[in-house]
Amino acid sequence: MDSPDPYVLHAVTADFYSQNPQMEDNRLKTHHIEFEVTFRTILSLIPEGVKAKVSDIGGGAGPYSFALASSGHDVTLVDLSPGLVSLAQTCASSTLAHPSRIMVGDALTLAALLPEEQRTFDIVLLLGPLYHIMSSQLREEAVHQAWHRWAHYRDLATREPERLARKREFYEKHAQDGDYVRRNEDGVPVHAMNHEHPSQMPMILRRLTGVQTVKMVGVEGLLAGNLDRLVNDLQGKEFEAWAQQCMEVGLDELGWMMSDHIIGIAQKLSGNTRS
Repeated sequence: MDSPDPYVLHAVTADFYSQNPQMEDNRLKTHHIEFEVTFRTILSLIPEGVKAKVSDIGGGAGPYSFALASSGHDVTLVDLSPGLVSLAQTCASSTLAHPSRIMVGDALTLAALLPEEQRTFDIVLLLGPLYHIMSSQLREEAVHQAWHRWAHYRDLATREPERLARKREFYEKHAQDGDYVRRNEDGVPVHAMNHEHPSQMPMILRRLTGVQTVKMVGVEGLLAGNLDRLVNDLQGKEFEAWAQQCMEVGLDELGWMMSDHIIGIAQKLSGNTRS
């Protein structure tokens, strides 16, 4: 079966999340470790006492945007899915601390969203789009726009282990190019994502940003492959112990490669601007 056009898959993914906004909004509620490690990593990049301007591109319904706004930062939330943006706007209407801007927008066309004088941010988050843009050239374009203008198998083994043998050809292709396209019973794409090999991530980030000292953070650490769910309901010191352990492993030179979600950090050193 021929691979669908990446722009078609782009639209399919936006429609998928518009039809299922609560699914994505609830995801981090069942992966508390992912949220906590990611949020702490973001905060670690902001000097104490500074009110940062943050652009959360592809931020969905805004879990990180709202958390950053609650911490006193000025956040612009952008997402491709009108359904997720609508959910974020509804939440903002009943929440005192919320993003200053919430808008529908595409990581591939960021320049069209804001006037040039409003495109400067201290922190630019690109946490979701690179996972769903189904073309290496378009993924690079998204990084370029964000920079200049602004581990699936373990999970499968815990949920549906027989599927690997049943769809062997599909997974062999996935292992080669990282593309993962879900289709309905009629063979029509309904959801698309790409899984980059961890060893390639730092090199791609260095090449696209020109920054040689990049930092990689593995989000789930030793609780990858859905194991993080086992500690999701812990509270207080019990949860904190796991969060700190996951951060320690996620910052390790090799440990970050274990995670299902990986954060790549490249910092601009000119002036006080960070991206």
